[in-house]
Amino acid sequence: MKILRFFLGIILSFSLMFIVLVTSIEIAAYSDFSFYEKEYKKYAVTSYVDISMPDLMNVTKEMMSYLKGDREKLSDINANIAGIPDTAFFNEREVAHMEDVRGLFVGAVYLRYILIAVSILCIIAAKLLKGKVFSFLSNVLTFGTLITLAITAVLVFLIAGDFEKYFIIFHHIFFNNDLWMLDPATDNLINIVPQGFFMDMSKRIMIVFSAFILSMIGSGVVLKKIFK
Repeated sequence: MKILRFFLGIILSFSLMFIVLVTSIEIAAYSDFSFYEKEYKKYAVTSYVDISMPDLMNVTKEMMSYLKGDREKLSDINANIAGIPDTAFFNEREVAHMEDVRGLFVGAVYLRYILIAVSILCIIAAKLLKGKVFSFLSNVLTFGTLITLAITAVLVFLIAGDFEKYFIIFHHIFFNNDLWMLDPATDNLINIVPQGFFMDMSKRIMIVFSAFILSMIGSGVVLKKIFK
């Protein structure tokens, strides 16, 4: 029984970490569009693309709507670029790459729903094994989360040491083509989200993720004390 509960705890821990990670990405990417405006100003994006900030923010909102699956196409997003109105913002290569990115985003969200169901089943199974379910939950939230946090800290340390290297590795793992290799001379996408933007977004995601993790650890400690 203890071995089964142990494996259920492992499954639940990793499920919760994935759920929290995807949720953290959603919050970081979609909750505050002023972040994008600050980043665009920081990296002088409007001067590279030759577009006004209001037009660029409109493009950004439409692009993020597409990535969430709420917009059907990306190819019909137009803007006033270099004084030319109704210019297509994304070219064919960018549209094809963003289609891959949307597949990754939407797939992660669906997997999160599956893992929410798996988490519920793990808790039910732990209860059926005649153990104390609150003790099971407190151990998962405390020790399982701490282990995951330690692993995350190591990964963050490694990635921070050479962000570009791991950024490239990430793309090789999740994309089976080279559409992500864009040219600043021809592709607007790489100009509005340069490498520095991705570094800042990664930090933002880690802050939200860490807040969730610390809350989970705190909840585990409280449960352990209440149901000691």
